[in-house]
This record gives sequence, structure tokens and C-alpha cells, in this order.
Amino acid sequence: MSGSRTAAWVSDFTLATAYPSVTARTQPCPSLSPARAYWNQRLTVAAERERILALGQAVDRHSDLLPYQWAQLMAAAMEFAPELILELGRHKGNSTCAFVEASHRIQDRPRVLSLCLSDNWTRETVTQPRKIMPQSWFQPLEALRTDILDFPFEKTLLAVKRVLIFWDAHGFDVAECVLGRILAIVVPLEHLVIMHDITDNRYASADHLEYGEHGLWKGTDWSGPRVKLGIVDSAVGQCIATLDFAARNRITLDSADHSYRTELSAAQQEEMRLLLGDLFDTQAHWIYFTLNQRPGPFTYPRHARPRASAWRSRFRFWLR
Repeated sequence: MSGSRTAAWVSDFTLATAYPSVTARTQPCPSLSPARAYWNQRLTVAAERERILALGQAVDRHSDLLPYQWAQLMAAAMEFAPELILELGRHKGNSTCAFVEASHRIQDRPRVLSLCLSDNWTRETVTQPRKIMPQSWFQPLEALRTDILDFPFEKTLLAVKRVLIFWDAHGFDVAECVLGRILAIVVPLEHLVIMHDITDNRYASADHLEYGEHGLWKGTDWSGPRVKLGIVDSAVGQCIATLDFAARNRITLDSADHSYRTELSAAQQEEMRLLLGDLFDTQAHWIYFTLNQRPGPFTYPRHARPRASAWRSRFRFWLR
């Protein structure tokens, strides 16, 4: 669909009207199965289809989050039904919009707290969703331009009992903050961590296992090399830190890809393809975990704040 045709369609489609009549699950589930969430929320996702596509068009960064990933993340959030959605890393705001839209479909409308050092949301993106959404749509959202490493998480997290953390900020410094500080705060809470930009090696084709013309992966620079360890296939450093953390604490990391492929029957998959179209896929490229898997105790890395100049230099490189 061309940009001009899309703009005309969006102007004709009344996004500022009441939400579709299909209601989402209102009671939190004890643990998350991405497949169960996708299946349980399929009618809600189908009813949200035009809103999802219009928001994706407004953000205009389709390569960062594909339509089926919007649907998957929204389904996971609606099924988990947290009191708080904490987004670590926002960039242009695809996942931000997905979680705000999901918030409106959850009873008690959870707060969406989005933290990022980038100003892309306020400088480039937010004016576009404002053209198609009423001001009330933005009420659950607090989008802050801030350094994740300095944010006072204790006050925010200890005020809730159930939190979903979407971890999309890259690098070992952020990983040390998440694994060494944030998880130590949320361990007594019901919580779920979702990590983006990580593919499940079990479902990679043979050609994706080849080095090709690339050397070893030496860090998050998006130049082509990827690291493949166990089930993980990624180009982001936090995957290594999280694998190490999971091994030390004897917790399981698993992928949404694996959940969809093993828990949804062929008949269910076919029904969802017919119902959802491009909002359904069995590939996902995100993993999830929680410390609620076992009672603990747990071990955490010491979180040491890096020099500001070094962190900001790495952040600018990531944004290129």
C-alpha cells in the first residue's frame, strides 16, 4: 500500500472510536506460554488488526518490529496482565505503541513506562500517532528520555506486584543493570522478561549457520556477524550475559518461536493464519524468562555504573 493511499485510508478509518467489542483476558495467568497467549487472544488481535497496521504505518519503522511481532507482544501483554509494563529501549517506538494499545485492552489499564536515551520518539515519531489517536490513548504512557543506568527503579517497581519487562536496550552495561539490579528488585514480584532481537537456533535454516564472508562476532555493531550459543542466535551482547545469568541461576530461557511451533497444533496454526493474515507467524525472534520459575536464592552480577562518556559513546554507535 503506497504512503498516499495509506494516509487516505487512515484518515477515513476512525481510530479514535471505541475499542472493538472483543474483550481481552482480565485475570492474570500464573505463568506465560506465548502460544497459549497468542491463541487465547486471537480474536482480540483480529479485532485490533486495522489499529495495529495504522500504528505501524504511523511509526514507519517496519523493519524494527514486523506486524506479527506487534500481535505477539500485544497478546503476551494482554495474557500476562501486568500492573506495569517497563520498556527498556524505545528507539522509534514500535513496541511502545504496541504496549500502549495492549494496555487499553487490559482491565485496570496498566501503566507503560518507556525508558530510552534516544529522543527519536519525541523528535520524530509521536506526532504521527497523535494524528490518528485521541489524547486519551496516550494516558497509560510515560515515555522518558533518560539513562537506564541511572533510573531509580526501586520506587517504581516496588509499587506494583506484577510487571512485564521488555528489554530492547543493547550492550553489556545495560545487561549488567538489568541482571544485577532490576531483577534483584523484581524477584519477589510476579514478573516476566521479554528480550527482542534473539532468534531460536533450533529453527534456523542450514545456511544461517554458515559464517559466509563474516568473521567472528565481536560485539553489537550490526555489521553482519552473529553469535550462536545453544538455542540463541543474535547480534546483541545482552544475549551472552543472559545465558551466563541463566546458567548460574539454573533458570530456563526459552523462545516464543519454540512455543508457537510445539504448542500450537497444525489446525490451530491454520485457523490463526486465516484469521490474522500477516499478524500471525510461528517465527518470533524473541525469548522470555522469569525468576519465578524456582524459589531461589539467586546470584546477581555487581552493577557498576560505567563512565558516562563511555556509555554515551556506545549508545551513539548503536543508533547509527
